[in-house]
Amino acid sequence: MFHTVLCDLLDIELPILMGAMQGAGKPKLVAAVSEAGGLGVLPTYGEREEDLVRQINETRAMTAKPFGVNITPLGAKFTERRAAICIDMGIPVVTTGLGDPGPRAVGDLRKAGIKVLPVVPTVRHALRLEAEGADAIVASGSEAGGHVGGVATLPLVPMVVDAVKIPVIAAGGIGDARGFLSALAMGAVGAQLGTRLICTEESNGGNWYASQIIATREEDTIVSKSLTGKTTRAFATPEIRAFEEARTSGADADELKRLQRIVRQGRHQDEDYTGQHQAVVGQIAGMLNDPSVIKPAGDVIRDMIRDAAAIASGLSALATKEAS
Repeated sequence: MFHTVLCDLLDIELPILMGAMQGAGKPKLVAAVSEAGGLGVLPTYGEREEDLVRQINETRAMTAKPFGVNITPLGAKFTERRAAICIDMGIPVVTTGLGDPGPRAVGDLRKAGIKVLPVVPTVRHALRLEAEGADAIVASGSEAGGHVGGVATLPLVPMVVDAVKIPVIAAGGIGDARGFLSALAMGAVGAQLGTRLICTEESNGGNWYASQIIATREEDTIVSKSLTGKTTRAFATPEIRAFEEARTSGADADELKRLQRIVRQGRHQDEDYTGQHQAVVGQIAGMLNDPSVIKPAGDVIRDMIRDAAAIASGLSALATKEAS
């Protein structure tokens, strides 16, 4: 019922992508998403080249289905070396963050037959990446965890759909069947899930991460430049709040640097929490407020598709009734 052009483009069964999540999205979760019919995606942010090679091999040992790699552009050398690894190892799909992988990297990947899907926060970025040769666009709204822009998903996705000729995937604020179906209603050909997949049995985030999400409400996240220098949605920790309060009150550069160091050096006593890498979270954390949400990733995806089909059927029946 939900076979779209994205399924054909990426050779997957269901139009669902996994957002790249440093600190949570390791091979076990990537393989589980792909096994369930979506596209699992390995992160490269914070990873060495040898880590990426090892994790690609580990993922392949757990699934024969397609999976992708995300490259966050952290400079030409970083991007091009990770792209070279993807080419050498025959990765079929690469997603990119921050809306700017650069035409050279996109060109090299596409020449190797790799599908390139940039994540963008604005129509302007989408148009530029389409011109550079992207195969599809992930339009990510400000509700998402991690690096975000300033436009929410609901207006962003249809604007990008109207602006470009290539397929568009919706991201940001999607955590259940209602969000998935909304993405399709806005003209997207699929949805990208991030925060929802942290609360799965295969997530590498540790008990602290999932527990923190379950305890988080929709107002308990914050967008700040304190983590990476780019606007990033994360848990609204006291350290990040202190940085933002100082920034908005006009603190000088030295004070902001001091507070930023505190944020970036933060450690949690429990599990393997390592400050910035496991601090990012989307606003849908407010929907995930019960321990029962922690289940196998395959169940999350199958339940989402089943429930979306039921909602779509109900809407169809309602439309038929109204028309009669």
